[in-house]
Amino acid sequence: MSSLLSSPCFLVTAVPASAGQVNPQLLVLRQADVPAGFALDREQSGQRTNETESKGDRRLPALLERWGRVTGYETEYDHRDGTLTSRADLFRNAEGSRLMMAYVVDEAKTSGIKGLRRTPVRIGSGGWLYGGGSGAGAFNLVIWRHQRVFAGLAAFGVQKDRMLGLARAQQRRIAAAVR
Repeated sequence: MSSLLSSPCFLVTAVPASAGQVNPQLLVLRQADVPAGFALDREQSGQRTNETESKGDRRLPALLERWGRVTGYETEYDHRDGTLTSRADLFRNAEGSRLMMAYVVDEAKTSGIKGLRRTPVRIGSGGWLYGGGSGAGAFNLVIWRHQRVFAGLAAFGVQKDRMLGLARAQQRRIAAAVR
């Protein structure tokens, strides 16, 4: 299920200067934001270029180019009871983040994932929480967009209320970086 967030479900040309000036690392959760006991997995964290995001899906290069995706960043934090992934994708304009959101929602509908409930969330320009299970078996995915950023959090073992708090913390980072 975390692969839903790892793929763009969560080719640069003439990018406005303002898009290039945003450091994508500022758009995701930092170690200080995550619950105690979660440690950064450096191997799974870092910049996500269009090339790396397109591997394994031949449809994606054309989609990412059409949507105007500039770059992205992802951090993964591991805990003995679960994993927390924070990602953000930066686009040339808000239409790109809207199209990415629609794509991810459609992929979630057609992926056949059972047992997750979808609930609207008021984060950024709006988004969705997909959640199911409880305790260490809980899986929650929060996706939203803000201006030209598509963002998401996915976690095993992190409860819904904590996930929404983490999404709001990430949104504050996004809003501060994309002015």
